[in-house]
Amino acid sequence: MAGADRDLQGEGVDCCLWGKEHGLPAPYPVVCHLIDTAAIAGALWDAWFDDATQERLASEVGVPVSEARAVLCLWAGLHDVGKISPPFQVKVPELYDRLLNSGRYGRRSEDESDQRLHHSEVTQWVLAGLLGEFGYPTAAKARRSVAHQVAQLLGGHHGRFWVSLTDHELAAPRAQRPGMGRRGQWERQCRLHVEALLRLTGARAVPEAPMPAAVAVVLAGLVIVADWLASQERFIEPRIPAEGWTASGHELEAHWSSAVEAAPGVVEQAGLGRARFEERDFVEMFGFTPNSLQRSLAEDLPDLVHGPGLLLVTAPPGDGKTEAAWWAATLMARRCGLSGVGFAMPTMATVDAMHRRVAKFGEASVDGPAALTRVHGMSWLSGDAEADGPDEVSRIVATEAASKWLQTSLRGLLAPLSVFTIDQALTGVLPVRYNVLRLLGLSGKAVVIDEAHAYGPWMHTLLLALLKWLGAMGVPVVVLSATLTGATARSLVDAYLRGSRPKQTRGRDRTSWQPCYPGWVYADAASGEISEPRSVESERARDLRLVREPVRRDVSPANESHRLAVIRRRLRPVVEDGGCVLVICTTVAEAQETWSVIAAWLAEERQAGAERLPQLHLLHARYRAKDRAAATTTCERAFGKSGDRPTSAILVATQIVEQSLDLDFDLVISDLAPMAMLLQRSGRCLRHRDDRAKRDPHVDRRPPWLGKDPTVVVLDPVNADGDGDPPRAWRAVYDGALLNATSQLLRQYEDRAVAVPGDVQALVDAVYDESFSALGLKDAAAREQHEALHIERLAAEVVQKQLAAMVHVKAPQEVGADLHRLSETSAPVGEELITTRLGADSARVVCVHDRGGGRWTLDEDGEVPVPGWGKKEHLTRAETLRLVQYLIPVPGRWTRERDELRGAIPESWQKNAVTRDWLPLVMRREAGGWRGELAPGWVQYGADGLRVCLNR
Repeated sequence: MAGADRDLQGEGVDCCLWGKEHGLPAPYPVVCHLIDTAAIAGALWDAWFDDATQERLASEVGVPVSEARAVLCLWAGLHDVGKISPPFQVKVPELYDRLLNSGRYGRRSEDESDQRLHHSEVTQWVLAGLLGEFGYPTAAKARRSVAHQVAQLLGGHHGRFWVSLTDHELAAPRAQRPGMGRRGQWERQCRLHVEALLRLTGARAVPEAPMPAAVAVVLAGLVIVADWLASQERFIEPRIPAEGWTASGHELEAHWSSAVEAAPGVVEQAGLGRARFEERDFVEMFGFTPNSLQRSLAEDLPDLVHGPGLLLVTAPPGDGKTEAAWWAATLMARRCGLSGVGFAMPTMATVDAMHRRVAKFGEASVDGPAALTRVHGMSWLSGDAEADGPDEVSRIVATEAASKWLQTSLRGLLAPLSVFTIDQALTGVLPVRYNVLRLLGLSGKAVVIDEAHAYGPWMHTLLLALLKWLGAMGVPVVVLSATLTGATARSLVDAYLRGSRPKQTRGRDRTSWQPCYPGWVYADAASGEISEPRSVESERARDLRLVREPVRRDVSPANESHRLAVIRRRLRPVVEDGGCVLVICTTVAEAQETWSVIAAWLAEERQAGAERLPQLHLLHARYRAKDRAAATTTCERAFGKSGDRPTSAILVATQIVEQSLDLDFDLVISDLAPMAMLLQRSGRCLRHRDDRAKRDPHVDRRPPWLGKDPTVVVLDPVNADGDGDPPRAWRAVYDGALLNATSQLLRQYEDRAVAVPGDVQALVDAVYDESFSALGLKDAAAREQHEALHIERLAAEVVQKQLAAMVHVKAPQEVGADLHRLSETSAPVGEELITTRLGADSARVVCVHDRGGGRWTLDEDGEVPVPGWGKKEHLTRAETLRLVQYLIPVPGRWTRERDELRGAIPESWQKNAVTRDWLPLVMRREAGGWRGELAPGWVQYGADGLRVCLNR
């Protein structure tokens, strides 16, 4: 800092102690950064919390609401007191030498410059002892000490909470850690900085007891955000003190006043304001008359919502759950004084689809501007305005600055409106760095959890842990599902109420009530009362035909019982009379094979003189990003609600079409899947028939072979004896016992229709029924096989649940005053375990084509050079965007133990936090075209995506 060479004269704060230096024209005093962070914390308090929320937080902290803001400012300002220590100051040797040369900090010693001692840990140790001098209650045990809890909270501002001090350490912290700086000027400066912050913030109130963990998490997250905002170079540079600045009392007051004045603008520019929801009825919000489900909620829910609670809605696909959820979430947010709404979705594709809908919902119900973000593994690549266009999102969009700030790293959930993959939320209950930021991002919202039926035992266990935290933080929750077992529904409600710890429990017994299908139920957090489950009449009630087709895989494809032959037979009416059919395959490889066989068959038909043959489409995940986006757009235009429906078309796809796309077909042909998934897929059959008829009753593009009821043809794999025989490859996708149980149920329904929604709940529950008699198994061998598979499924579920229970963080009540429990579990948690178990066990490869002479391209035609190939410079944003267009997800097992792939990653990719794990798949031209090699063997990219070659 300019003028910092002067001899230390004084009795006050030392302005030569630096706090920020990298990327700045001069060092920034630590006291200035502390002041800035304190001021911005106050602005966040004002922007995020309404009066009722501020009063609740103040009460739980244990200070008067009139004092709570000042207390928070003080705490946030103290987060970097640990930088007043040799291990931090020595990071810039010339500045550290200046301190030592002053003669006031003693001589250099090894223990006082121990680089292993992080400044955030020093913060905890310093404040654990120092806060007691300023009136904070202390105790011999850390878990009972208010001073220690606040110190630990602030020591966690780098995303992890340090281990609690032992009784011995708590008695004399500085004496136990000489690396913090021995008694003298180091200790004195820490005290002087605390005194300065106390004077400037005016924080006089002191909590009398440790605060609940759920409140500590929110405040810890707020401190982290305030620190990040105050650390922006564009904010710091104009605030660097001028020549001769000495950190005198009046200079610190001037800096504080300047920071307080600037702080609201910093928060607003980051997009961290509130979304204020207007109170509108359903028709005003959406422009159409509510259906029975929506009308039931609109009429009855307002009388039940007096604060936080959980709303569970179960209804078939297409029954308007999304609009119902938005209406309910905005009601619950208003009643709880919260600043936003967040949608948790199962996949990136569902996030992208929901993001567009939330933007439109926000336009109709949010008063004033509000930032909207999408949050998933690839969402950083485009800001919201760039992705969807300013005309579409209008007011509901972050400014350019806000979009950039919110799309960085972990910040997306902090926007008042956000749509995110469920793993982004579940990471909040895993002991990973900055998990508290995930919880903070959820704490200010009404949270909608969509497609709750789509989560297996591992994720369901984590979801239960998350619901406990949401209940404890007073977050209202809406859970949506097309199909849920009664036991699963009860477990979700019970977990939320356990977290909220209602003062008393009334109404429904937590263990015996049954959900209505379709219908809803509401659980109140304060009282623990579970409302009478409301049953509603579906306006899309219909009879569904589940037609079981036994198919063989162990015979020649020419055999009429072979799976592919059966598919061709079922598609014959489409070839002759038109219509749109969806064929759903279990694996990508099967989808590619099915598409190839149908394509060859249609080519034969064309050569035989057939006219008006159906269009043929393929959709799965193993495409280049740009190709998958194009295929998705084509399908939405052809089969979507407002699409230009073709006369005749076939779409071959994997199960990605179950949730992410709003598509409509005349017939669905599906591989065997668990009953809940088949029912979900049935929602893609005759989905928009009535809607189209209303728009244009004179145009009927449905084929003549179409019956009045939606039909799903289920390809049930069997052996020569007719017993179930699903391929082993399916075990990685579905549980064998559920497949077997579904097959048995299909046999029972071969001659009768399934009433939707009337039979849905019973069918879903029956598949999971532990009594085999419910499945009607008469054959002893079949019963024995099912029992074995059933036991195997239960064992696998137990293992997954136990593993999830071992790695997720403690419940709020168990964390108590020891925040380190948020950063540790009984088993170590690595990134690989998290990504694998959260369903993200995939690697990302980019095909790079060797054209000889050191020339490499992304495309086969040799027109697109590989960005950063053979270079050390950082990738530009434009280069990264180009690269991502060619990104292909593959199973993680395809790249494990393939060291040559990781060894080939260019240095320029490694320097980018996003691209560092992307693997270049070297492709070389051979007689059969461009080929590369992964664990399964040789692979090739073509019209059907990346596929494994049958032979070289």
